[in-house]
Amino acid sequence: MAVVRKIRKGLHDVLAHEPAIRLSGAVDDAFLGRFLEQLKPLRGSVGPLIFELSTSGGDADVARRVAEEIRLCQEVGGMDLYFVGKAMVYSAGVMIMAAFPVRKRYLSRDTVLLIHEWQIEKEIRFSGALRVCTGSAHDFLAELEVARKLENQTFTDLVRGTRLSMEQLSARLLKADWYLLADEAAQLELVAGLV
Repeated sequence: MAVVRKIRKGLHDVLAHEPAIRLSGAVDDAFLGRFLEQLKPLRGSVGPLIFELSTSGGDADVARRVAEEIRLCQEVGGMDLYFVGKAMVYSAGVMIMAAFPVRKRYLSRDTVLLIHEWQIEKEIRFSGALRVCTGSAHDFLAELEVARKLENQTFTDLVRGTRLSMEQLSARLLKADWYLLADEAAQLELVAGLV
């Protein structure tokens, strides 16, 4: 019992610190720039660091870039990063959250998550020889296939170590986008706790 209390106190101490990285707004190129700027002086830090996020979502490719940097900081750089989502962590924000192991994910009690399948908006126009048009169609299908694989990897990272299986998540997302309150996320063990 004393060990459990010590662990809880240690987490409370970590989460009581000011965030080392604090980001809000749309996940776009400017967001990536702010993230990298805040991250730069922290490289090589030994102690636990808080990454705070509030976002209405945005560009999936930018979110993947941020998530990959977080993964490298943890796995290669040895940084001890904790995620704290506040108010809203929608779409691309969930992709970023998935880069953190469950035991290092936290939400404020008022946070809402939005989980949905990746979306694409692209107009395709065919013009020219059939051979050229066929090649363009194959290129687009290849792009979609790669995107599906990346989406699957992100969702796998999101549910790893939780009470939610990939099958359950897929079935839920077939119905509609999923708005998830913080306490529901905690019950599913998508996060380690609420702050």
